[in-house]
Amino acid sequence: MTIPSLFCRLLFTVLSVVFLSGCSTEIDNWDYPTSKVSGQFLYKGQPMQLMGTASDATGSNMLQLHQTGEGWIQGFVKVFSREDGSYTINAFDGDYYLNLTPGRGPWVPNTDTLRFTLKGEQANVNFEVTPYFWLSNYTSSYKDSVFTATFNVEKIVATADMEKTVIQLAPTAIVDNTSRTLERAFTNVVPGSNTLTLNLKTLSNAEKTNLRRTGFLFVRIGIKTRNVSDLIYSTTSQLMP
Repeated sequence: MTIPSLFCRLLFTVLSVVFLSGCSTEIDNWDYPTSKVSGQFLYKGQPMQLMGTASDATGSNMLQLHQTGEGWIQGFVKVFSREDGSYTINAFDGDYYLNLTPGRGPWVPNTDTLRFTLKGEQANVNFEVTPYFWLSNYTSSYKDSVFTATFNVEKIVATADMEKTVIQLAPTAIVDNTSRTLERAFTNVVPGSNTLTLNLKTLSNAEKTNLRRTGFLFVRIGIKTRNVSDLIYSTTSQLMP
């Protein structure tokens, strides 16, 4: 059976609706899958803060779901996570396994799989990972148009090289490498305690206009490891209103 047939059979929903093409019109006669799988990316039991934008076009999914056992279907379905590293999948009952998408995620690659049998609901299907860097004790303030962030950085992988730390802002609550409106990069962040500031009064008129589009303003800190596309993030803070 082909991969498009897999999409026709499973029809998963995650953070956003993914529109699937190439499926037979026979799916109109099928009931929508009501069983649910939920879990989260964790490091030593703590939630990973990740990119929250789900984009099938750019392949931003960090997990792949495969069906196994009787009636298994060839191929996999892309699974997207929310910004807090959680994921939810609607599927038909059956035997499955999850694995990390090769080349994605701010963590050390591994070939671990999470196997489970779905019947109704399967919660806490959590994926433990090892990030290159860990960001903790994040606090922020915003006064007189000056944003200040204080946080601690721990180098988890000895051979990892920090490329930059960024402050990302957006007029929506989803702030990441894809959905940001403005970014400022810093190369002076080191393992240990750090403080970054950004005076929004110094932005250009065009940058200020873009950030005012919704009347809201959100911000997030991200750390990029060299030669790794995905960042590890702080939680998102709301600055305005």
